[in-house]
Amino acid sequence: MDGGWKDKESGGVYKTRFEKIGHKMSDPILDSLKTYWENLRAGRVAPYRSEIDPREFKHALENMFILEIVGDKNIRVRLAGMKMCEMMGMEVRGMSPRAFMMPGDRSKFDEAILDVVAKPAVTEFVMETVDYNGHSGTAYVLMMPLRSDFGEITRILGCITDAGDAYEAPVRMRITRMKTELINYDEAADAAKVAGFAERGPGFVDDANRPSLSTIEGGAADMPAKPRKKSRSHLRIVDKD
Repeated sequence: MDGGWKDKESGGVYKTRFEKIGHKMSDPILDSLKTYWENLRAGRVAPYRSEIDPREFKHALENMFILEIVGDKNIRVRLAGMKMCEMMGMEVRGMSPRAFMMPGDRSKFDEAILDVVAKPAVTEFVMETVDYNGHSGTAYVLMMPLRSDFGEITRILGCITDAGDAYEAPVRMRITRMKTELINYDEAADAAKVAGFAERGPGFVDDANRPSLSTIEGGAADMPAKPRKKSRSHLRIVDKD
């Protein structure tokens, strides 16, 4: 896939996500979270959800969110920080992220999210935001894949920041530019981690310490009969007549 940022209107390509709009050339929150994710995966295709330690990026917690693929193209917000909730004006946990988008961009956004887990890839967006009063702004979104506890890539670690413009919730977004970068990883290291994550069953006792088995000669006819206990009635009828 070609690098660079694709502009929705002109089809042009830009070197960074902030080049055309004239904003700062990098975002410290998105950049630090991406660096943390890269270090955590350590050459694998993606880290596990259970490996994420919120204490390592306290400054980004309110901007973060986690998406989960719960079925065929069924995407839901599993966790969300205050930033996303404030922009939407509601608690967004359990919602489909397509609800945050303008109607014309919802299918494209769904496809981009599914590509993060299917390819897998790291995807960054520049979004145009439109608030309740029709005022426009800019938001930046980062999405990176995560493994579930079972080793499947079904979760996405995301982060959203904006240019600091005031807005009136709810805010809806449309994709202005998008960059998708395929993940390069060490297949051997990734396979070793996945195999090592499963719990091992109890091993067999070695032959030297295993108790020996004894053979019982004869058949059932040679076995002594076990006397059967006489049955006792649990109820007794009393006839008064």
